[in-house]
Amino acid sequence: MNLVALPVLIPLVAGASLLLFRTARARTIFATLATLLTLLTSLLIAVRSLSGEVLVVQMGGWPAPFGITLVADGLTGIMLLLSGLSGLLTVLFAGSSLQHSPRRGQSALLNRAREAFGVQALFQFLLMGVNMSFLTGDLFNLFVSFEVMLVASYGLLLLGGELAQLREGFKYVVINLVASAIFVIAAGLSYGLFGSLNMADIALRLQANGLDSRVTMVAMLLALVFTTKAAAFPLGFWLPNSYPTPPVAISAFFAAVLTKVGVYALIRAFTLMFPGELTIQTIIFTLAGITMLIGSLGAIARQRWRYLLAFTNIASIGYLLMGAFSRSESGLSAALFYLIHSVLVIFTLFLIAGLAEKISGERYRNEGHLSVYPWLGVGFFISAIALAGLPPTSGFIGKYSLVQALFSYGDALSLIVASIAVISGLLLLYAVMLIWRGFFWGESDAVHLVNLPWAMSAVVVIAVALLLSLAALGGPIFNLSERVAKQLQTNQQYLSQVLPTPGLEPETEELR
Repeated sequence: MNLVALPVLIPLVAGASLLLFRTARARTIFATLATLLTLLTSLLIAVRSLSGEVLVVQMGGWPAPFGITLVADGLTGIMLLLSGLSGLLTVLFAGSSLQHSPRRGQSALLNRAREAFGVQALFQFLLMGVNMSFLTGDLFNLFVSFEVMLVASYGLLLLGGELAQLREGFKYVVINLVASAIFVIAAGLSYGLFGSLNMADIALRLQANGLDSRVTMVAMLLALVFTTKAAAFPLGFWLPNSYPTPPVAISAFFAAVLTKVGVYALIRAFTLMFPGELTIQTIIFTLAGITMLIGSLGAIARQRWRYLLAFTNIASIGYLLMGAFSRSESGLSAALFYLIHSVLVIFTLFLIAGLAEKISGERYRNEGHLSVYPWLGVGFFISAIALAGLPPTSGFIGKYSLVQALFSYGDALSLIVASIAVISGLLLLYAVMLIWRGFFWGESDAVHLVNLPWAMSAVVVIAVALLLSLAALGGPIFNLSERVAKQLQTNQQYLSQVLPTPGLEPETEELR
């Protein structure tokens, strides 16, 4: 069971060790090997957890709920695999991109300075925080995981000192500090109310004693924190201008994975601890519809590559929350499938944007690149229609399943949100076709020819291939999502594995 701790320990050791290497090449090689090892351990955990097993390790031998518990169920397995895969591709892309100019018209000196001042090490600490967030079994260590992740992201966001980084980094730091303060308050109230911060222990106490207004208040505070981390409306105003400012590889990981940590925390909290808080879940479900609409409309209004894609990421968060809080197992299973799709498609599009920025700068209003870079155009077109949800892509499978689940539920709110989902999909299609028309289509006479680094191009090809594989394997992966959703609906195995000893089960008389 010590295998469960390795996705946290490997990046921790790697991040500290990377500070000792003197050359960029050595740092890239070591970071690649460490991230590959993290991915392999995540794959082993995913194979076991997705087969129905719940892996638990009690750190230091202290039994739950008294010690630190790491838990890996099916949802954790999916998230670790996505994090590890995105992390490896990020390191490979960054190793090449940080030796070249950030975008057309800029010197390579800034990126080389970023690499020399610790991008690779900071990214390992970021990966450690992300993986720990997926594995931890108690609220306090979830807070600690968030802080490890956020401190590393502060460094990655600000490293380089460009004006946009400093301006948007200030907002990013402030909003996350406020959210972290609320998280501490919520954790303190939870301990005062339940006498425990272990999520399984809290779940059993609530099963035995039921809900009251104090529990609702704690659930509302946690929902506020997690929706802020997920950048859902109206708390996602900080994301569209902050995520495009770091180096491209880091920006891609931020968009693909970091916001999904907030979505993961919401799913975990409201399937494990607070499944009975239906009012709060309805509020999140309603906000999901608005988030989709805001994201798709914002994407249409932007004329810079990554700024447009940042809004499409917000829209994808809306789709995820729509399915996760649709109050049905079919909606949750569709959301889990769409989660996998969203990570892959957002990550791929951000990498493509990075190559496009090297060719013509941040704005996509420079037509004619299709005939000069046909492989880049094909990769973008595949990713774009997958993002919009056109058949036969994985985006169509995910969005169709989400909308079908809502229409089958049948109430007025579900029908309204489902209709917004369809409209948002059409708006996203229009937004990505603006890029197709503005950058790829047209005459190529004035196109600026650039020799793109082969390593960056290879990573983009791999990312597109993974996206195509998801569509080709849509049936088996969707079946897997259904099994995980069923596991989350009951959580009986999770609870029995974390608290297996009858003597450690919570009191049933009353809440503190």
